[in-house]
Amino acid sequence: MGRAFLALASLTIASAQTTTAFLALASLTIASAQTTTEWLVSESPHWYAITHDPFCDELAAGTLPNATLTRYLVQDHKFLDAFVVLLASMIAHAPTLADRVPGAQFLALITGKENTYFERSFDALGLDAAARAAPPAPATSAFIGLMRRAAASGELHAMLAVLVVAEWSYLSWGERVVPRDGLSFLHLEWIDLHRGEYFAGVVAYLRGMLDALDLHASEMAIAKSYFDDAVKCEKDFWDMARGGEGEL
Repeated sequence: MGRAFLALASLTIASAQTTTAFLALASLTIASAQTTTEWLVSESPHWYAITHDPFCDELAAGTLPNATLTRYLVQDHKFLDAFVVLLASMIAHAPTLADRVPGAQFLALITGKENTYFERSFDALGLDAAARAAPPAPATSAFIGLMRRAAASGELHAMLAVLVVAEWSYLSWGERVVPRDGLSFLHLEWIDLHRGEYFAGVVAYLRGMLDALDLHASEMAIAKSYFDDAVKCEKDFWDMARGGEGEL
């Protein structure tokens, strides 16, 4: 009886161990089925926050105070030079001409139409030269620094990690919000710049570039570090825009 009991207990333990091993293997299989960008988002504690910030909903509703929009736009415009450097560096490090062309086309766009939006918005908001030249807020400086570090790293996965956060998070809220009828160009055009077939294609291009890289564990860790830092920068920037840091 004792031997039979011990045999049954041993079988039960072995069965439990087998089940545990199976569940671990299944979990690993599910994780490995994720793309790099999907995994980075799944590991980010603040992704939801940066794609569901109240600023975006108020922008779409037309209820965002002009003072908040002004602070946001003045600070956001200060990213342009660092972003151009980052995007140009990514294009230069892309492996093929076919990989470079979509990035170069996007670079031409953001140095054209989006920059025009800023100038027209500043005029509409009545901002003088001094207001437009306000110093960067700490959150702005931190994000500029991250973009420049990624650009200078020479690591394509680091550059793409920051670019994916910057563009995918904006596409996420741009597609999520529902602009009310009769919005001014200040509100609607900023939303339209961050949704639609072309911008979705840009995000798919950036994500596809990062997903296609065969990253070793150390390179994945670097990509995750830059991704997480970019998400934090985005969150801090939203908090700054709504909270009054860098008040004009």
